Amino acid sequence: MYSLLRNLKADYLKTKHTPMRVAHLAIPCVMAAVFLAYYAATPWNAFSKVQAYFQMMGLGYPFLIGTFCAIVGEQESHAGAYQMMLAVTDRKSVFASKLLLLILSGVCSVVLASVLFGTGYYFVLGQRIVKYSFYWIAALIMAGGSTFLYIWHMFLALRFNKGVSVLLGIAESLLSAVCLTGLGDSVWIYIPAAWASRLVCTVMNAYGNERIPAIYNSRYENGVWVCVTVTVAAFILYMVWGCRFDGVKGNE
Repeated sequence: MYSLLRNLKADYLKTKHTPMRVAHLAIPCVMAAVFLAYYAATPWNAFSKVQAYFQMMGLGYPFLIGTFCAIVGEQESHAGAYQMMLAVTDRKSVFASKLLLLILSGVCSVVLASVLFGTGYYFVLGQRIVKYSFYWIAALIMAGGSTFLYIWHMFLALRFNKGVSVLLGIAESLLSAVCLTGLGDSVWIYIPAAWASRLVCTVMNAYGNERIPAIYNSRYENGVWVCVTVTVAAFILYMVWGCRFDGVKGNE
């Protein structure tokens, strides 16, 4: 545990001269402000506005995850071709700390985006279509539903190159958009990029106006089980791979 915390602190210090810190603070603040300003002047249904906001968060998440993982991977590649990661005895803590830093940063960012929007929508605009606590719950669901993407893109960024991670992030964002339509009703539980937005929308229906009780929704339950199972399996495989990683990257 001490080794993990030490590596986590070191990885955080490495982000000082990268855009990651600013981006994780600026993006949620700007997004919440823009949507609140837009919603204040539009006659949309109040329920649809909240749903659309979280759908947009879900669409942008894969691309941002791919980009941030690419930044971390490229940074290590330039630091002596991963020698700082490979020349240690405890590889598990090194690989885990980088992943944990990205996940924690993402959690803080998505909580900020959700709570800032919820505070403005609930208290400033006076729209109380859902309880205020929903915005905290929604943020945690989105963060949990996107954990697999961090593992996947961290592997891509280290094994291949930043271009692969970013391009797949863009493709996943587009796929997530398709899954929000009727085309994704029966397949979204098998598409990691769609987990965050789909799970939040399902919970919102149950939490807000109780039209679809989430506890009885078989797709929601199946989606949660698939998400948890695949994420845990992916983390184990990532750690096993990290212990055998030799620093050789795939071709551009």
